[in-house]
Amino acid sequence: MASPNLIHSAPSSSPSTILALLTIILMAIAAQRVQSAFLTCEELPTDVCAFSVSSTGNRCVLEKALKMDGTLQFQCQSSAVMAEKLVEWIESEECINACGLERMAVGMSTDCLLESESSRKLCSSKCRNNCPNIVDLYVNLAAGEGISLPSMCESKKTRSRKLIAESLSSFSKSNIHTKSFGAPGPYGSHIAELGTSIPAPAPI
Repeated sequence: MASPNLIHSAPSSSPSTILALLTIILMAIAAQRVQSAFLTCEELPTDVCAFSVSSTGNRCVLEKALKMDGTLQFQCQSSAVMAEKLVEWIESEECINACGLERMAVGMSTDCLLESESSRKLCSSKCRNNCPNIVDLYVNLAAGEGISLPSMCESKKTRSRKLIAESLSSFSKSNIHTKSFGAPGPYGSHIAELGTSIPAPAPI
């Protein structure tokens, strides 16, 4: 007698197995989203590279590279300089202009501190009060060369006030000296130069 056909059914997946698979899929999707949102210097366009900060806190630096054909190419690279309390930061045009910097600045240096106009803007209240990223960068760059940026800015402010005071004092003295020559008029300068006076009109 032939044995009856046995029907083997595939084992059904348990609810816990399905839930585990769904969890793995969701975690993979979430990880992919996080990775795509991760800011790295090497992936930034060169026109927003300088003064930017990556997700790891590394400051981005714009570098020039020489291609095989002899032409120069800009590249955005991660530097060893770390930002303090700042991550995923792309500097605004407003701060670039307010602090007297250039968007396509290559490398990192304190050269701008040697330029009168750039250092004046960097020390301005508009820059110091509204652009913490740039201020943090140049405070640390200056400190690395033994320069205190706050002290330098205060010195500039003091010198500026002194120059204004001296200019006002000089103007005041000049104004008093001019008045001693007599009342202003069409003949005033000639009287001062010739040491003469206008003759009285002849009696009629």
